[in-house]
Amino acid sequence: MKRKILVLLLTLIIFCAHGFSCGPKQKIVTAGDEGTIERRVYEVFGMDCPGCHGGLEKLVEKNQSVLKAEANWEKKQLVVHVRPGAQLSDEDIYDAIVRANFTPGNRIQ
Repeated sequence: MKRKILVLLLTLIIFCAHGFSCGPKQKIVTAGDEGTIERRVYEVFGMDCPGCHGGLEKLVEKNQSVLKAEANWEKKQLVVHVRPGAQLSDEDIYDAIVRANFTPGNRIQ
């Protein structure tokens, strides 16, 4: 039994090491590439509890160009996934952060 578990774990490690599907992967958008999801990361100050980030995510996701928003109050970051082919300005995100009563920082990525 122990040997079967060991073989299974080694197989999983090998698959992951060679880039086989071990979780969700995301392709970052390049110029002219309409079929991929752009991932942007922004600094956000003023979030100090887990409940804070939920409201910010919902507000940012109201923008039609946003596929998904993920805020992290501990890292003080907001990750925005832009819909393929959509146009989204940083000012739109900064405005949403301010409307959620937080302070926008720099765009990290």
